[in-house]
Amino acid sequence: MTKTSIPPKTDILIVGAGPAGSTLAYQLARLGIDVLLLDKAKFPRGKTCGGGVNIRALRLLPFDFEPVVEGVITGISFTRNLEEPIFRRYPEPLMVTVRRESFDDFLVQQAKQAGAQFLDASQFLSLRQESDAVQVETSSGTCSAKFVLGADGAQSAVAKKVNLMKEVSYLLAIHSEVPTSVLPWHESDVIQIDWGSLRRSYAYLFPKKNSLSMGAGGIGIPAAKIKNYQRAFLVTRWQKEEEPPFSTAGFLLPLRQKRRPIQQGRCLLLGDAAGLVDPLTGEGIYYAIRSAQLVAPLLAEALKNGWNSLDPCQEIIDQELMPELECAALIREIFNLRPSFFHQKIASSDRWWNAMAKILRGEKTFVDVKKKLGLLGSVLLRLIR
Repeated sequence: MTKTSIPPKTDILIVGAGPAGSTLAYQLARLGIDVLLLDKAKFPRGKTCGGGVNIRALRLLPFDFEPVVEGVITGISFTRNLEEPIFRRYPEPLMVTVRRESFDDFLVQQAKQAGAQFLDASQFLSLRQESDAVQVETSSGTCSAKFVLGADGAQSAVAKKVNLMKEVSYLLAIHSEVPTSVLPWHESDVIQIDWGSLRRSYAYLFPKKNSLSMGAGGIGIPAAKIKNYQRAFLVTRWQKEEEPPFSTAGFLLPLRQKRRPIQQGRCLLLGDAAGLVDPLTGEGIYYAIRSAQLVAPLLAEALKNGWNSLDPCQEIIDQELMPELECAALIREIFNLRPSFFHQKIASSDRWWNAMAKILRGEKTFVDVKKKLGLLGSVLLRLIR
């Protein structure tokens, strides 16, 4: 499809072809709905991201994802304050690593094969809501849609146009892609995590076939401190006198606050655009995919019954996804009270390690952890909401 071939109308228009947008396009196309997926970038396109995808996210996908898997992770090397290393391994995969360029393009291809129309190199410019449709202006022309979904990431243009996600906090990450040849001593099935160095922050190394994703991220931390933290983490791996031969880039992950609106009339936000990001780990791919799958049948119902509001879509996200994200924020705050305690527990207790591994795999959730805390957990959760 060329820039000049945007259709004059469609049932559903999705802005942003990341995991949320592509999954939704796939689901809607499978339901026989006329759906247009567009993205401002030319695909396949690069994406700054650690590239870790947990097992439960992959279990949501109804197709074989093996072609884009870079590595299978079974172990984690932990440090605290860049010291006190501990190593833990699990008998089953904890997650897989992917290159987002390949992973996102793979999901787009699945959506196209299901019948969705895809238009890349086409930028969303503006929209105007009418009584029975939304007029969307793009760099490729104008399209009339019954509903518009903003799945266009942290700096969502759709959110800005419909006046959503105005009050939001961010997880700031400083990230480097490092050739594996530069750090040849890494283990291909082990990720490295440093925690407890800065409040609400951590550093990471995720191995892939030809590169290592290395970075640091934090919430409410000045950018300069995150940059210094990431550099210190890199230096402990580089172990040479000269400057490391790789560059860094920054990116933001929005965190939805107090269940503030993510829909306005015929428009709805999904994935990162809606702030559906784990505030403890920064993981967002699961929530992107799951949010798309939750709203797809409701959008079909909206088309069938002539809805003029997507409020039920926000309600199901609030019911199914927000409790876990809020509990993750609770656990983050508890962890930051005494990170040394948690570090030692993971080092010395198989029970604690197995519980963490099950959370990483998706067999348990932070809601289960909150339940273990009983009344105290409920009280603390109310305080942070």
